[in-house]
Amino acid sequence: MWLYLSFLAAILGGLTAIVMKKCSKDNLPIRLSLLGLLIGNISYVIIGACTTDVIQKFDLYNLIKIAPLSIIQTIGYICAILSVKYASVSTVTPIRKCNTAVTLLLGILILHENFTILQLVVSFILIILTILLTRSEKMKLGTLENKGIIYAYGFVIFNGISGFLNKVYIDIFENPLVVTFYYGLVILIGIFIFCLITKKWEYIDIRKVNSKRLLILHSILDLGANLCARFSLVDGQVSIVSAITSSSIIITILASRFILKEKISTKKYIMILGVIICVIVLALIKA
Repeated sequence: MWLYLSFLAAILGGLTAIVMKKCSKDNLPIRLSLLGLLIGNISYVIIGACTTDVIQKFDLYNLIKIAPLSIIQTIGYICAILSVKYASVSTVTPIRKCNTAVTLLLGILILHENFTILQLVVSFILIILTILLTRSEKMKLGTLENKGIIYAYGFVIFNGISGFLNKVYIDIFENPLVVTFYYGLVILIGIFIFCLITKKWEYIDIRKVNSKRLLILHSILDLGANLCARFSLVDGQVSIVSAITSSSIIITILASRFILKEKISTKKYIMILGVIICVIVLALIKA
């Protein structure tokens, strides 16, 4: 089951990127970011409260225990936003894809996940192909671009660590919905504190967002992708799951061809085929 959930997480994650690209037009990035976090984490809290006994057994210590995951993942999220603020998407996206390598290595080195040489080689080929798929053929670097690159590497480190921590916390609490409940609660508290300090409550006013339906669709797809990824970690190894879910880039590229009418070079089609082959090999090895 974890394998199917990993595939589903990759598909939903790939579609999420397309919807966000369409939604970001004529909208303030920080507003979209905060509203996306708000909608997603309210959903986490509600789902956790309705499907588990976490309310009856609420423990402040658990909230504090999961806070590092929420903080680290949020820092990675902020680094992602700042990276595209100072540098072009084509420059930082290939770098940010390296977060999968960090998660994979932490899973092997710290969790001591069983891994064959073939799995390791195929996983790294898959990661390299996903990085190459996002690389632009024309990249210009300047002062601001270098600043964006630094933030992109910040995303790699913090997001890679948070991907690993998700597995750690799921092993501890067993139920992913309990993890997402406390995780979401910490994020909501953080958003409230941010708005309280900055007095920028208009950032979380959905009435000021253009294409509200796209924002809601993005939140639903993102929620589905994250839940599938977390549930796949119940039985799946974080090193394998992270490698498979990174293949979401092929869904984004193919969707951009048919939905956004963007052209795809023959070279990219060949790399997409390579990604598909790598994912199939990993699936057969773990079957």
